[in-house]
Amino acid sequence: MNKQIFSRTSPLTNGQIDEFFADHGHLAYRHTMLLAHMEKDRKEELQNHYELAICAFEASLLACRMFMTFLGLGITRQPKLSLIEKREYFEIGGKTDEVKVIDLGGQFVNLVDLAQSERDLLARVYNAASKATAHFTYGSKPDPDPNDLHPAATLVDKLLRKNLYDIVNKPVKLHGL
Repeated sequence: MNKQIFSRTSPLTNGQIDEFFADHGHLAYRHTMLLAHMEKDRKEELQNHYELAICAFEASLLACRMFMTFLGLGITRQPKLSLIEKREYFEIGGKTDEVKVIDLGGQFVNLVDLAQSERDLLARVYNAASKATAHFTYGSKPDPDPNDLHPAATLVDKLLRKNLYDIVNKPVKLHGL
């Protein structure tokens, strides 16, 4: 039986933390995924490429979910779909390789800081990413509402800035956007 763990079993070194913030580091790559679909809509040369639109939508959806987990958020489906604070790390054999915002000097998002409409939006998008992108499912309802993605990605971007970048006083870096 796996036990819940609420911190890394091996803290990151300063060098490892720096890798996350590097020009082509973990955060820049995934932050680019988060904003890819909105950027696709802004660049005229990309607007007529349906296959790129699909990839950008799915990448943004999955990045929303990944960053919500990174920021200490998750969902419950009982008694209804709701956003929750989920601080525990993925664990196997008493260890984890997962990195969360606190490991990079930031802080978890607190639900009380979010309006109910924001919590509902993030819960829907997290669930949609799980059902539509992260796992094959069949007969799941509701399907992802494409109109939820841009507001959710914008909110996740804002939460990343507030709960990480502003705290550690580092700039947001993106790949080619």
